[in-house]
This record gives sequence, C-alpha cells and structure tokens, in this order.
Amino acid sequence: MRKIFDPRLFTAKPPKDVILFACASEGNTKTYLSHFNDECFVLTDGVSTMPHGDAAAQLASETALWAYKEVRLRNCYWVDKISLIRRIFRTTNLTIWQKRREPGFGEGLATSLLVAIVGPRAVWIGNAGTSSTFFFKNGQLMRITRQDCDATGKVTKALGFQRLGLAAQKIHQKFVPPDALLLVNDQITHALDARELGGLLSDLGITQESLLQTVQKIIQRGRKKGANNGAVCLIKRVAILR
Repeated sequence: MRKIFDPRLFTAKPPKDVILFACASEGNTKTYLSHFNDECFVLTDGVSTMPHGDAAAQLASETALWAYKEVRLRNCYWVDKISLIRRIFRTTNLTIWQKRREPGFGEGLATSLLVAIVGPRAVWIGNAGTSSTFFFKNGQLMRITRQDCDATGKVTKALGFQRLGLAAQKIHQKFVPPDALLLVNDQITHALDARELGGLLSDLGITQESLLQTVQKIIQRGRKKGANNGAVCLIKRVAILR
C-alpha cells in the first residue's frame, strides 16, 4: 500500500547554531591568542612597561585555558559562568604573581587578560588590562569592555600587579545569530576606532574564509595606522538550516 505524504504533518527542524571563529596576530611575541574548541577564547598581552612581558603573556594564556578546561567540570561553575570567570582570573593572577619568586623574575611581570566563554545563547567575558571586546549586531559595533588605563595611557590594572584583590570586569551578553564578537589587543584599539572597525565588519559573511579575510583586513589596516603588534580574534554565531 502506497503511503501518501501529507505536508501538514511535516515539521521542519529548527536551524542549528554554529560558532565560527578566526584568530591571527603579528609583530612581537608578547601577545598570545588561544582557544579551547569553540567554547573559550583567551587573549593576553604582556605589560610593556615591566620586564618579562612575553613570559607573563604566555604563562597567562596557558594558565587561563587550563583553568577553564579543569574548573568547568565542576557543576557549580558550569551553571554560574560569572563565578567561572572569577575563578579563572584568580588562578591565573596567582600563577603570574608567584612567578616572580623564580630566579630572574624578581623585578616582577604583568599582563592583560581577556577571556570570552561562549554558551548556547550568550557569551560571558572577563577582562583586566588594556585589551578590548567589541559586540557587532545589526550592522552596529560597540565596545563592551573598558581599558584599565589612566589618561596618560599607563596601565592601572593587570594580572601580576598584586597577589590578591584583582577585580576583573565581568560581562554577560546575549549572543544569538548573526551576532559577532571581536577581541583585539591595545594597539589595534588605539589605531582603529569603533567606526572604522565596524566598517571592516560590515560585509562579514557566514563562512570561515570570510571571517579570516576580515581578521586579516583589520590587522593590515591597523598596521597602516601604526599597530605593529596586532592581535585579533573574531567570533560569529550563525544559523545553519538542517
């Protein structure tokens, strides 16, 4: 017996959310970009006015990513991402602070740290230092973190400045298709304002190649404006029909 297809009984599957990202950097090695799958993204930038900026940035990058992978397994932190952000920063800051006990690091070391954790419909961000996070929605780009520096450009908050009491910025932001998140270091922030960055993101597509091309454009434009140490990470949530 032939079955008759009734379109009224057919239920289309909802689109599937996918996270696309592209990261790139150039210049000296005091800036590090790292990530764990499409869940956690880390940007560190060693404080140039202190010695061992490269060592601080590398250690912070490795520690923050390790802390995310380990601490997230505890249910209390997985359901409370703000507490997870706080724990990542506390662990990483103590690691940087204790590094000065080792031979050759007695003068101290410090670094900026920016962490973005992507969830099903939201993103959680932690920041301490001079890196910046921009949120792109409906063709508009806005900066959602502040730089921890004074009017002269001196860094006022970073990992390694003090053993305890680090109060990082913590942000919870709704993140749905086709929203995008842009993480950049201080040199890109100073070279390109939000209007110029928004223009570079205006034709952002929904492919990995498109994101990578946009990241490269940002770094190239920043270089022309004097950013010889650029670091950019672009994260986009897209909806794929199934």
